[in-house]
Amino acid sequence: MAACQDKDELLTLFAAGALEPEEEARVRAHLDTCAACRAEAEANQQVLGLAALPPPSVKEQAVVAALPRTAVGAWRRAQLQQAARMRTAGALMAAAAGVLLVLGPVLQRRLTPPSAPTTPVEAPAATPEDDAFALEQWALADPLADALDPSDADLEEPESDEFLDSELDDFFSDTNPGESL
Repeated sequence: MAACQDKDELLTLFAAGALEPEEEARVRAHLDTCAACRAEAEANQQVLGLAALPPPSVKEQAVVAALPRTAVGAWRRAQLQQAARMRTAGALMAAAAGVLLVLGPVLQRRLTPPSAPTTPVEAPAATPEDDAFALEQWALADPLADALDPSDADLEEPESDEFLDSELDDFFSDTNPGESL
């Protein structure tokens, strides 16, 4: 004897305990009158009983209970690591700004040519030909020739930053950088 076709899905949901209370009451009333559906519901309950998970062990219960604390702890560690990176980056930028403040005027003085002392000299009256000659000389002049002195040029290759790169890599790969601060 086969179960009622229109009740097949309801019987499966009934066996799983997934029906609303009023729907479950209707299915129970039907099971009281229909032996085929009752047998189908019992078979579904047996099959679902085989697939049911065993109750969690004490250790599993402890892990589930501690999950909020461990999640918050991991989040806090990540926040501390990020804060340490930000502090380090801020300290490096502050140090660079300090070096620029100290060395800026020195470099400025070194790059600007010293101005010759000016003494008032009376210039002869300019003629139009002198003006044309001066304009031509000015147009042919190299404006950077005075600013760049070949003896001051540092043509050596800059030093490698491998040491600094390896130090930064070590710091950022450290699992707990807050301890080294």
